[in-house]
Amino acid sequence: MRAWSNTSWVLGTVLLSCVAACGDDSSGSGGSGSTESGTNGASGPDTSAETTGADATTSTGAGEACEATFFVLQKDAYKDTAGRSSDLWPPHTTTVLNVTCDGAVVDTAFQANHGTEPGQTDANGDVILVEMATYPASGTRAELTALLDAYRGCDCEDTTEFLSLDSLEGELAQGLMETVLGYLDTNLECPGDTLGELLQALQDGDFPTAVTIFPTCTWIGGASFEEGLSEAFAELLAATGEQLDGYHVCNNDAVVQKALFDGFVADGSVACPGGDLCRGPLWLYVAE
Repeated sequence: MRAWSNTSWVLGTVLLSCVAACGDDSSGSGGSGSTESGTNGASGPDTSAETTGADATTSTGAGEACEATFFVLQKDAYKDTAGRSSDLWPPHTTTVLNVTCDGAVVDTAFQANHGTEPGQTDANGDVILVEMATYPASGTRAELTALLDAYRGCDCEDTTEFLSLDSLEGELAQGLMETVLGYLDTNLECPGDTLGELLQALQDGDFPTAVTIFPTCTWIGGASFEEGLSEAFAELLAATGEQLDGYHVCNNDAVVQKALFDGFVADGSVACPGGDLCRGPLWLYVAE
């Protein structure tokens, strides 16, 4: 294993803090809200609501055709530019739920899950979050409004603690970063000398370079970024008397929100599942 300088540990901690926080805000808030304007097309859903407030919830809409659409939006963790580079790299996941009747959006909400909100753009003006998957559900306006209301309060905040390095003391954070970098050094194969370049980029805080190199590498055996991060956190949290299953990250929130939507599709229920879906950080999430 390579030896890491104190400066490298500090810079590396910045990386891991971003990964643990799904790449964005490490505050306790999930960052939910309703949107009046947003993006269209491949970069995200149309979040412009034609009817809101009382009209959206009390209109009977006799004979109208209503549908809810659940959107999964992602970006590379930490990266401030648009899109995803690789399923191997941890994502930040934001979700959106739209309700439309007769083709018009009548109400909409999003869950930023401690991170980027729909419609935010990078320095190039590109929308940062990219639409990875959409899922439809039909129902009456009243049924879909109840689903949307449940979605607005659906996350892991009441079940487990959001995992950021604020939860750990400085010495443990340094040890955590040393463990993670050592795991990458041992279990990752990259063409030529690019493994060294990748590790150096992480040490230097050059995350755009790291995210570019990472998809060209492969894991040895059954190793994975998810396993390495979980192994490192489990080791260090055990040292503090805490358990890894007491924490969640943004992707847990997204999976719980999708499970709420799936439950509605299956039997019309509008109960946020939480529970085991919130226990233990879900570093990687690929929408299917």
